[in-house]
Amino acid sequence: IKANYGKDKFFMAVHHEPENDVSTDPKSQMTAKDYANMVRHTIKRMKANGVTNVVFVMAYMNVEKWNDSPWWSQLYPGNDVIDWVAVDSYVNAQPKGFHAGDFTYLMNRTTGKSTFNGWYNWALTTGKPIMVAEWAVYYFRNACSPTEKAKIHAKVVEQMKAMPAIKAMIAFDTASDQQGLDMRIDSTPQALASYKKIAADPIFTV
Repeated sequence: IKANYGKDKFFMAVHHEPENDVSTDPKSQMTAKDYANMVRHTIKRMKANGVTNVVFVMAYMNVEKWNDSPWWSQLYPGNDVIDWVAVDSYVNAQPKGFHAGDFTYLMNRTTGKSTFNGWYNWALTTGKPIMVAEWAVYYFRNACSPTEKAKIHAKVVEQMKAMPAIKAMIAFDTASDQQGLDMRIDSTPQALASYKKIAADPIFTV
């Protein structure tokens, strides 16, 4: 970092999306607490060695079965070492499909508020700025209208403004994920037109 990044600040996640790597076996060295301790150790060691230009990010998957796990809260390394909290979250343009929903749902989906009140609501409790480190709308070419994705895009800015702790957003863009789903912002002409309206909003003039 010292040799290649100079003094320019940049975001860094020590290891993102740890949820699906967790083992509940206390001997595995892969428990949620082990992860948090590893991140704390790494960050403190970097700082002790004079790294001053890294903004440390904790990035979650936001999958309900992990959020509902009794160990989920133990993943967080602590406010003293984490600067931003981030989420990698997606929704589906196919009506009634798995994870179909809008941007509010993308940020706060839950199987029940008493179990887990939604990722954004949890992130507020840290007091840290929030980053949507990955987001996109899945497009099922043979299962939904080309306008469905545009309908979701059309609500994003309004819904995002209701979540003022969000300070950064990064769109994830791929023509085919592991399931062959299209997450490009221009997967349909309608989707591209609606995405351009998101990008043009003054909220992104910073």
